[in-house]
Amino acid sequence: MTENSPRFPSRKKTPSRRAPGWIAPALAGVVAVAVTWGIGSTVFHGALVDHGLPEQVKDASDDERTLWVQGAELADLAARANKLAELTGGVESEALANLGASLSQGAALLGELQFEEDSPPQVPSNYTPELAATLLQDVANFSASMPALEEPTLERNQLLSEIAFQVNLDALDASESLDEKNVPELAKPLSETTQDENSQPVSCLPSDDLLNPSTPVGEAKDLESVTVARALDRGYALDFALQLQAARGATAQVDGIEDQRTALGKQLQTLRSVIDTQCSDLRQPAYALPDKGLDNLDKVAADARTDFDEALVLAAGNSDGNARTTIANVAFNALRDESTGSPDHRILETGTGVN
Repeated sequence: MTENSPRFPSRKKTPSRRAPGWIAPALAGVVAVAVTWGIGSTVFHGALVDHGLPEQVKDASDDERTLWVQGAELADLAARANKLAELTGGVESEALANLGASLSQGAALLGELQFEEDSPPQVPSNYTPELAATLLQDVANFSASMPALEEPTLERNQLLSEIAFQVNLDALDASESLDEKNVPELAKPLSETTQDENSQPVSCLPSDDLLNPSTPVGEAKDLESVTVARALDRGYALDFALQLQAARGATAQVDGIEDQRTALGKQLQTLRSVIDTQCSDLRQPAYALPDKGLDNLDKVAADARTDFDEALVLAAGNSDGNARTTIANVAFNALRDESTGSPDHRILETGTGVN
């Protein structure tokens, strides 16, 4: 990989959390009131305390509960995917099982807020292409937006965006296994936005030191500018590695590498378009190689590609408005290209939940 490439922290598995069934109606009512009147979740927290929920849930922050609710929805989708996989065979079964595995992994990473008296998720009793298509639509719709967190962090947004992209890619793979007339038009990951079309461009990087992924971002307001700048930096690093490959590799490889550079150049141009035009260029910090990198340029380029993919996903999850939609489309297309060349390629890695 290129020097200063981002390495993401390891995660720990979060156990599923269960709450008594009596809280389900209260939860629905309080959330409805909070959404309608904008009172936040103070009343919700008070209800939890008054009714003596287990300490781990009672003392949880609003954002932790939001993640658990997301996890429970993922678990329900996983149950449907796994049941459909059991009821069919062939490529459809394998694709649905892969989707179910990713959904289950996402639920385990986020944790789940479940209720003892809740009825189990409604799983199908038979397989039809229409039921599979409906499931895939629901998964894609789930992946199209990020939950609103009161105190967003790099780690939480990273996990949520990785889950969104992975389950969407798996849903797309599953849709391609369906009969042609039943293939749904799936929403892209992180494609929904509540911002108006005139949303502000991404601001400039507050400090050059923040290009180093080991440097804490600090302020939540800087997450967007930092992650977009890091994605650009990793893209320029990849381009540099490809240039060296073309210059020092076999002649037969040159045309293919230059095609990659052309596609990458368009991606970087699109990425740069969301940033304030007054911001400085970010090319120079990317021009560095690990020790003895020239001896193994194929690995350097492959690692740089992975770094760029991960940085794109992270930038999409930390952006807003049109910037999020634009970056998410670049990331989605890059990941689709990667998965086409390497079917086992995953953006969501096994790890631990972030709370």
